[in-house]
Amino acid sequence: MSLLRALLRPPYRLRSVYERLLGTEVELQVVAATRPQAEEAERAALDELERLNAVLSRFDARSQWRRLLARPGEPVPVSSDLQAVMHLSEHWRQVSGGAFHPGADALGALWAAAAGRGHEPDPAELEGVIRAMEPPLWTPHPDGRVTVHAQVPLGLNALAKGYVVDRMAERAFELPGVQAVLVNAGGDLRTLGGRGLNVAVADPFTARDDAPPLTRVRVRDGALATSGGAHRGWRVGERWLPHLLDPRTGQPVTAVRGVTVLAPLAVTADALATALSVLDVPSGLALADRTRGAAALIVTEGGFQHTSLHWPALTSA
Repeated sequence: MSLLRALLRPPYRLRSVYERLLGTEVELQVVAATRPQAEEAERAALDELERLNAVLSRFDARSQWRRLLARPGEPVPVSSDLQAVMHLSEHWRQVSGGAFHPGADALGALWAAAAGRGHEPDPAELEGVIRAMEPPLWTPHPDGRVTVHAQVPLGLNALAKGYVVDRMAERAFELPGVQAVLVNAGGDLRTLGGRGLNVAVADPFTARDDAPPLTRVRVRDGALATSGGAHRGWRVGERWLPHLLDPRTGQPVTAVRGVTVLAPLAVTADALATALSVLDVPSGLALADRTRGAAALIVTEGGFQHTSLHWPALTSA
């Protein structure tokens, strides 16, 4: 009878919310056969979060990433995780033609300072930063060390968040008794197992939380990421400018208002969402189509929706 009761027992569902991932709130959901199994998976995911924060965080001066940046021109040993994220960053910089760039933070600092002065950055100053962003940004060595060359601030957050989300979900899902996992970090999410979930895609033209979604899309055993410049940016003189900048020109991106990407991995969805926010629509959709398992929805000024070949046709508001 005890075996029968165990077989008939409904799965245990655990949901927790934390504020620990690279400055972003994290939601973790686990479905497991028993409560102890769900709690063990939660601990494993949080341990992975803490471990990777110590490697990738730009907010912690003690992180491996920050310590590497503090020693430019010097070969520094780095972990396999940091090597992987840096490799992915360089890959996406190349395949996006520079629309994705880890040096974009330097341009953001320039525009933030310009907003404080009330006028746009000097073109020569912008050009100087863009030249300083030219590759090679760093050199990986066969012995696991990396030498940073860039003379501008570098950031990995456009990839690091997705990388951590993936590792948290995978670490939890591999444990005994776990049937499904969801990790959601500020709207960038990864699911494994279960029946998946329907995700509301926010309308990029309104900041209201109660506004009807633009559409809905189903995510199962995959990832979703969003990007957009509609509600964050700078007021420079009389102009409101979005925070998204084109690393190739240094100028704010105004044509694309919102991007939603589906992909097998959160790190891939993160990178594509950033790149497609900068590229012109045909180039962005072509990049999504060239990326295995990916699909994208791009919303441009005027509310026009552009979808890649594999964007699910069943989406609806």
